[in-house]
Amino acid sequence: MLEDLEKKSALGDPEAQFQLAQVLQHGLGVRMDEDAALELYHAAAEQGYERAQYALGEIYMEGRITPQDLIQSYLWFSKVRRGGNSLSKAAAESCEYLDPHMTPEQRAEAMALTSAVDETVGNGASGT
Repeated sequence: MLEDLEKKSALGDPEAQFQLAQVLQHGLGVRMDEDAALELYHAAAEQGYERAQYALGEIYMEGRITPQDLIQSYLWFSKVRRGGNSLSKAAAESCEYLDPHMTPEQRAEAMALTSAVDETVGNGASGT
């Protein structure tokens, strides 16, 4: 199974990238590699894979794998929130949770980044 995930991931399959990222992040039968996991989450998220986008929102909110970054967290949760799928409500709640923890400047930057990302990141591979 791992070999299959690696092959599909290398070919750009966002679901395989997401699944492989989870395997690497948690060391499920392999050596834990959080840096590679983060790269794979980003690769899947940048293709519009909403489960990866949501995972990045959590990772940046909690400071897992990478230092906490509320702006990046808000950006990825906002992307999922707009997707209209089963994760949208949870992402909206996460944005509401983040809002009082952000400065007005952070909120403004997050909104600007969200607008910029909306122009470049797809929403096609929902993963739900």
